Amino acid sequence: MIDLFYEYTEDKLRLQGTYFDSGRLDYCVLFIHGQAQSILDNYFAYVLGKNLSNNGISFLYSHNRGYSYINCMSKKDSTLEMNGATFEIFEDSLKDIEVWITKIKSLGYKKIILMGHSLGCNKALYYLSKNNNCVQGLVLASAPDMVGITKKEESEFDNLLNEAKNNVKNGNPRQLLKNLIGGTDYISSATFISESLENSNIDNFPIERNPETFEQLSVINIPILSFAGSNEYPTYLKQHVLKEKAINCDNFEYQIIDNTNHFYNNKEEEISKILLKWINKNLK
Repeated sequence: MIDLFYEYTEDKLRLQGTYFDSGRLDYCVLFIHGQAQSILDNYFAYVLGKNLSNNGISFLYSHNRGYSYINCMSKKDSTLEMNGATFEIFEDSLKDIEVWITKIKSLGYKKIILMGHSLGCNKALYYLSKNNNCVQGLVLASAPDMVGITKKEESEFDNLLNEAKNNVKNGNPRQLLKNLIGGTDYISSATFISESLENSNIDNFPIERNPETFEQLSVINIPILSFAGSNEYPTYLKQHVLKEKAINCDNFEYQIIDNTNHFYNNKEEEISKILLKWINKNLK
């Protein structure tokens, strides 16, 4: 059965979640989507939710304030607030994940598996670094080095960062940068800063820089499954680096999924089988 949930965050934003009910209260996968995504875009997550729930594992696709590039979200006082990937601040992801963890616990689930895709991996890891006793397993689907990739891809990175800092300093944190990120995406000044600084909270998979310690990853001691598509940007394929840096995790598995991209096109069924096998092997 598929249902919709609506929950309010600590700061009174209403989030929506798509719930695939297995009819059992053993396991629930909490899925954290990537930048600007939604259940309507993430076909692989929809297939994953159906397949897992048909095999006794529930699945909650949890929207966060960063869904779509620009959205208009309802608040508890009936006002509206503009959010989306253009305006979200990374640290607010703690509030978004917490409301869904609370919801899953209220349903009576015994074990929670936190799964992030793309930017959702950064959010999931950041949350667990602050709340490391709330879930039993972590799945990283195409974990990105957000800062490293942005610095490599944006030839005007320093100018963009200076522009963003000046806008914030002048009291305009939501001012859009003049240049499109990646040539396609608008981004606000405060959002660019929150996603672009080395050693910041979002810089938790610093694969390109490759420091001795990945601080947030180093504290995780629950089983981890990590994978990426073989056709992705090279940084995503360095799964061995993540395993080496997860120094307190004695159960880290990783795979490269052949002949697919960042959204695992035509490999949705394979992803489902990989995740189901991993859960049955490591968490039951």
